[in-house]
Amino acid sequence: MKKITLLLALITIISVSSFAQFGIKAGMNFAKMTDADNSINNFQAGVFWDKGFIPLLKFRIGLDYSPKGGSYDVVGVTTTDINMNYLELPVLAKVKLGPVYGLGGFYGAYAMNGTTTVIGVETDVNFDNVSRWDAGMKFGLGAQFKLGPLGAFIQGGYSFGFVDLDKTGTDEMKNTGVLSFSVGVLLGN
Repeated sequence: MKKITLLLALITIISVSSFAQFGIKAGMNFAKMTDADNSINNFQAGVFWDKGFIPLLKFRIGLDYSPKGGSYDVVGVTTTDINMNYLELPVLAKVKLGPVYGLGGFYGAYAMNGTTTVIGVETDVNFDNVSRWDAGMKFGLGAQFKLGPLGAFIQGGYSFGFVDLDKTGTDEMKNTGVLSFSVGVLLGN
């Protein structure tokens, strides 16, 4: 917890420099894994720092809480849900034209914990068989506007993982699609 507090303090201090903004966001993830029948829906949140290089291009680095997983129907009788809670580090380029912007880049993620639910019985994910590490690509679109002395934004995004999370080698298990929507505030220039 001390490391996260230190990181947030560092991001806040850096955000007051020229062409920099600090942001806070919250919203929803609609996540699906390989061959999942349905997505799982969860709250997501994060902080980020935008650093400008030229007027149209910024570099964004963040720290997100991003739940992922999927829901599987097994022979129409039972449902198996996999929920994994990731701490995600996205590194993105941001291109802004007027109030509209686009995002694109990569992320690395670490699963802090996870659960599997079968017939209403919840158990912890066995990380001997499932990788905690994930990496992939992220893309997004958003709109920024003034909200009194603050900046505010709405954005949507999509990410997909490259890493096969199944360590046993029996099935492919990837975070194949995470659709996210968020709102937030911006501090700084």
